[in-house]
Amino acid sequence: MTETPSPNESARLTGIFNDDETPIRRGSPFAKATSRGDAVPGASGALRWQQIDQTFDPEWGVLRAANWASAWVALCAIACLQMFPGGGVVVTALGCGLATIGLFSSRAIAATMLLVLHACLFFACYQRLF
Repeated sequence: MTETPSPNESARLTGIFNDDETPIRRGSPFAKATSRGDAVPGASGALRWQQIDQTFDPEWGVLRAANWASAWVALCAIACLQMFPGGGVVVTALGCGLATIGLFSSRAIAATMLLVLHACLFFACYQRLF
């Protein structure tokens, strides 16, 4: 078994030093020091990047909110199917757009089901017009 080199030793091997011969710290200054210098101790590389992507992606919440909005619009579209099919065509088109935006979120399966529901409601409302 090989022994893991200390941070000073690994810095010496790679040649990463400040001007005063102290090793350059990598990662967050607020993270607890670990043997490898990871910001998330014990996490694999793919999991760590997934956590960073979900934390720092500003569009992540917008995409999830589009799914919720599409679900609420589906309820309104069902009501429009019974009461006002002409408005239901417009409402379901809005729901299709929201569900399409939601396809890029982490809940793609729910967005796909909502998109199919809105497409069916669109054709149902359109059929009731004529």
